[in-house]
Amino acid sequence: MEKKKLIILLVGIFFLALILRIGFISTLDNTVDVWGDWWDELGWKLATGQGYWVNNPYFSDGPVYYSWRSPVFPLFLAGVYKLFGHSFLAAKICLAIVSSITCLLLFSLSKCFMSERNSIIVALLYAVYPASIFWTGYLAPETLTVFLLTLGIYFAVISFYKRVIFSVITGVVFGIAVLCRSTIIVLIPLVPIAYCILSGKKALKKCLGFLLGLIVLVPWGIRNWMIHHSFVLVSTEGGVVFYIANNEYSLSQESGFYHAENIGEFRNLSEVETDKKFYRMAFDFIKKHPLTYLKLVWDRFIRLWRFYPHTISGPGKNYNIIHQLISLLSEAPLIIFGFCGMLISLKRWRYFFIFYSIVIVYSGALILIRTTIRYRLPLMPIFLIFFVYFITELSKRKRPQNGH
Repeated sequence: MEKKKLIILLVGIFFLALILRIGFISTLDNTVDVWGDWWDELGWKLATGQGYWVNNPYFSDGPVYYSWRSPVFPLFLAGVYKLFGHSFLAAKICLAIVSSITCLLLFSLSKCFMSERNSIIVALLYAVYPASIFWTGYLAPETLTVFLLTLGIYFAVISFYKRVIFSVITGVVFGIAVLCRSTIIVLIPLVPIAYCILSGKKALKKCLGFLLGLIVLVPWGIRNWMIHHSFVLVSTEGGVVFYIANNEYSLSQESGFYHAENIGEFRNLSEVETDKKFYRMAFDFIKKHPLTYLKLVWDRFIRLWRFYPHTISGPGKNYNIIHQLISLLSEAPLIIFGFCGMLISLKRWRYFFIFYSIVIVYSGALILIRTTIRYRLPLMPIFLIFFVYFITELSKRKRPQNGH
């Protein structure tokens, strides 16, 4: 395709995505933050120079918490609020822009593995992908996490064959992604492994470049050390998240988690001590009840890969039947044919290794710790690529040969 026509087409996809997202946002009540979860509060405090802290989440008269949430999404919100004031609508429109840019990013990533035509299809599919539209309407880090992980994968892929500086950039992007969604830390070792598979003699230099880029994590770690006098890489919410999904009552809950703690036991503990105690309680439960934990793991596997969400898990209110139906019709083919695409691409496993490993390791971590259907959203761009890959390969095989 001519360069001019391609640019016009990609601009059209961007604006199609943006119109769909803003259109959905306009149907919501944008005068309130139904999501909550401290993101907006932290963003506004940063924007107004109040610092980065929240009131004690367990005791109203307890000391404030300084590392309760990962910092990147609040920093994103702070930037929006600095420019436009405390506007939920402005924040959502900015998320819509980020999500629309992700369409173009997916085009560039897909083009590393497939034709220009198929890459355009991938970008177009993400533009109309219901889940990507839906999450721009809520002040949650999902949209930004998808963008950052996709950007990290893109730089990782092009760094396999290009200069070491791209490995450094890959490390920077992955580091920022970790500070947006801490679970992404489990993906860090995969990039050096991919370099060893694909980059030959330059693998060592690229691994070192990638590690150099991860230095972006250091300032936040130093800040936390100066406050807590203890090592906190990202946040102090990990312990409670792990525990509520791994206790004797978790399996019986429709949500998959339950606050079974005796809160009085935490009265005189610091923020870091509280986090560590929750981890100990969860691990103690797993050691004492390994079979129950295996049942929880299986339950989370089903939760992560189900085609539509539980009604109770909607932001602000329960999901309705229309939402579930749209989810079923869009998620089922993407997941089924996406996995099929991975299977038939195994003959080129070296080139797709980074995709396979990210899907396996990231979903595995979620299943072992805690999950819900929205946690798989950062993986869905990969499934879109393999969905198109599968359909393309299938059409080639069904195409009649010359002379037959």
